[in-house]
Amino acid sequence: MSPSWESRLEATCKARTDAAGESGPAASRDLPLPENVTWHRVSLVTPVLEGWKIATGVLAFVTVQNLDELVRAYRFISEHGFTLGGGIGYYLLGLIAFIALWVGLGLLSWWRRAYAVDADGVYLRSGILSRKLRTARLPRIQSVDVVHPLLGRIFGLGQLTVEVAGGRDSRVVIGFLTTRELQTLRDRILDLAAGQIDLPDSAVEGGAVGAGAEGRDTGGIDDAASAVRPEGLAPEGAAGSQAAPEQRAVPMQASHFQEYPLYSVEGSVLFGSLLRSVSLYLSLILPTVVIVVGIIAYVVDDPPSGGVLALATTFISTVAGAFSLVWSRFNSAWNFQAAATPSGIRMRYGLTSDTSRTLPPGRVHGVGIAQPILWRGKDWWKVDVTVAGREDRSQDGQNRQFGNLLLPVGVRDTALRALWLVVPDLGVPDPDRLLAQALTGRDDDGVGDLQAPAGSAERGFVRISRRGRLFRPLTWRRAAIALTDTCVIIRHGRWRRRVAVFPYERIQSLRVRQGPLARRRSLASLRLDMVAQEVSASITNLDAADAKALAARISQRALHRARAEQLDRWLARAVAATQPAGPSVR
Repeated sequence: MSPSWESRLEATCKARTDAAGESGPAASRDLPLPENVTWHRVSLVTPVLEGWKIATGVLAFVTVQNLDELVRAYRFISEHGFTLGGGIGYYLLGLIAFIALWVGLGLLSWWRRAYAVDADGVYLRSGILSRKLRTARLPRIQSVDVVHPLLGRIFGLGQLTVEVAGGRDSRVVIGFLTTRELQTLRDRILDLAAGQIDLPDSAVEGGAVGAGAEGRDTGGIDDAASAVRPEGLAPEGAAGSQAAPEQRAVPMQASHFQEYPLYSVEGSVLFGSLLRSVSLYLSLILPTVVIVVGIIAYVVDDPPSGGVLALATTFISTVAGAFSLVWSRFNSAWNFQAAATPSGIRMRYGLTSDTSRTLPPGRVHGVGIAQPILWRGKDWWKVDVTVAGREDRSQDGQNRQFGNLLLPVGVRDTALRALWLVVPDLGVPDPDRLLAQALTGRDDDGVGDLQAPAGSAERGFVRISRRGRLFRPLTWRRAAIALTDTCVIIRHGRWRRRVAVFPYERIQSLRVRQGPLARRRSLASLRLDMVAQEVSASITNLDAADAKALAARISQRALHRARAEQLDRWLARAVAATQPAGPSVR
């Protein structure tokens, strides 16, 4: 029997204590670092790329505060020539001292910063006065991003961000590194996180799989693709979707495979979707009304002092706000591309800041498909995902929430393809019909036998109670929930159509709630607790009996649902689905 975690921890602490006693008191003050790892330093220009904003801000502040002195110094130099005497010398000495201090601290910070990777996790040490050691355990890694900020692209450098399942500020950011170093490091981390290892030639010849594969099916792309339906949505577990044992090959490595394009978004489609944004028009309507009212007041009455300036300022700020909204989304989603790799879905996007994000399908906890009302004419949809560890703040000039998008905008076929990549099996014989009922259905679309138990295949979608329509007068025709063999599907939204899909195994917990008024009317709400709430996971005003039956069935299936998706099979299916001329993105 292997020793417990507590015993191994105690042994490690004892070994470190013994080592500290042998090496002297100074060793006991060192930060305990992982053993048998090779530390690598980041690029020497990292402090400059990280601190130039602060340095520029300090210099700008000092310049503004001493603007009069600088003007007098400029006039003196123009009349009498340059000299180090007087105030000019003090300013130059102060500037030189500031630059020297900044460079010195930057070099010290660079010297203390290093990263390492082993079979257990990713490590980053840093800090001058307060030393830090940040560890990202491989089983907790949710995604790996490679970001090239605008200034970093000038030097050919970027950052690698490891998102883990944790709270705020739980990610590990390594940088800056060259593009080649970033790609190599990313592939190494993803291969280790997926349990993939390189095999010796002897093992390859014998047809054996690596130790990390644990006997899983590792058929090659060509072998698996020939057995998967080439078009449409191929449910997981379809006949012949798994390669024969004699067709097993070397486990596919991220570093040994060229990305296979899946879909992309054209610039014209992206810009058109932004112009059809409801938030854009709402940001313009209210200030426009204020301006119109102000103009009428000027025509009718004598305008007050400074009124023209106030109106002009309001108009300019409104236009600037609307432009900033459009630019932020356009900048983040520009040149969006999705590709299949053995490690997961790799998405590239960004105009000023280029981002490459790798999302393993097994790390997706939920999928949301949405269609604003102004997109219906084009049949455009966007796809969101729920991933653990994502922060809400912005980074590198991009909207942080955009990191949860699997597809910013695309036609229905492309949106369904994105859904299928991360949820391959909807657990029904006819997934196309189910998705059509979920995306555009209302009223009794998808509703089966009302006498069947809630959550059964015969019942289909369970709508909210008639007694609860009073509390949802605008959306009750769409609100419904359905349970399949593999996932929970919730549809809602009258003007903004929304569909949420949650695999049973990703549900953390669930709640059935009844308020005083709901108890009086025999109503209840059902809420699924997920690792994050990017995708809505609740439905209200259900019949109390239906809510309890749904909760019991979800709990039972979540306990017995086994994880069936395999990384290599996902890649084979993704490639096979695009072998013909797949649906194009307009």
